Amino acid sequence: MELHNRVKRVIGLVAVGILLVPAFSFLLGSSASGLESNKTIYLTFDDGPHPIFTPLLLALLDENGAKATFFPIGSRLEERWGNDDLQALLNRGHAIGNHSWNHRDLSKEKEIGTKFQLDQSSVITEKMVGFRPSCFRAPFGEKNQYVLETASSLGMKHIGWTVDPQEWNDTSIEEAMNHIVKRFAGGAIVLLHDRRFLTLPIVREILRTFPSDKWSYETLPDCRNDEEKNLRLSTRTAGDVPIGKVVDIKKVESTNIFTGWGYDPDHPEGGLKVFIGGRNDQESISIETDSQHNFKLEITDLEIDAPVCLWLKNEGLSRHNTFIGCHNAHK
Repeated sequence: MELHNRVKRVIGLVAVGILLVPAFSFLLGSSASGLESNKTIYLTFDDGPHPIFTPLLLALLDENGAKATFFPIGSRLEERWGNDDLQALLNRGHAIGNHSWNHRDLSKEKEIGTKFQLDQSSVITEKMVGFRPSCFRAPFGEKNQYVLETASSLGMKHIGWTVDPQEWNDTSIEEAMNHIVKRFAGGAIVLLHDRRFLTLPIVREILRTFPSDKWSYETLPDCRNDEEKNLRLSTRTAGDVPIGKVVDIKKVESTNIFTGWGYDPDHPEGGLKVFIGGRNDQESISIETDSQHNFKLEITDLEIDAPVCLWLKNEGLSRHNTFIGCHNAHK
């Protein structure tokens, strides 16, 4: 499968690129277990998308089954990504917020400027994926009461952060990780930027030091949309590649149950194949969606030795199958 091979090549590029950065992992130990009983972490990425670094970052997150929340700049989203690119981010299980139209200090804008900055960015997101963001992050974190009230009128809550390694200021990886380790705790919101190459090795070190089999990397609750499925479906027309998402993962005894949905506009009656890509791109396990486009995939512990990566079979024009992310099974 073309897309599968491309994802594997991207992961390889991540590994090669990051290995070029001097390692310092021995300074941080091999894990960070026991810090808190709450081990949910929220990785957030501002200022994207970047045509090179954002795809590399997505591949690195997939490799670890980690989910994150992205706050792209509206004008960059319009210039650099097509609809399928943003759909692909959501397919992987990530969430999207609003980071203004072109990164102006909203606290210094006139009222009409503040509304334009927030509304126009939401407009382009809705045009691409069918819904407006339910959260935003003010550029530089600068906000006032009017900014918050305007955002609220547009259906958005403000998202701050609790950990800021300032990789945007060209700090060293060691300095960034020392900052992160001191502040890393359950419920932490980590501020990073997917327009910076330095973000890649820092995220790699975060995931090595706080591994995803012991810590849960999730999307921010205020940035999720309960109507995402139906709203995204409404944007698809004949000839588009499928879209979908893993919505929940549960464990019953030794069986991991992955539930979600998948939709191909060229196969609107359902029956879309959902499968795990095995070695040499062979389909190792597969099921089909029901008439409502939902699926439930059951996998035993014995069949899992890494994050489970799922795909949707393209039933329409000969383009590519759709990757719907890699996901950690419940231990």
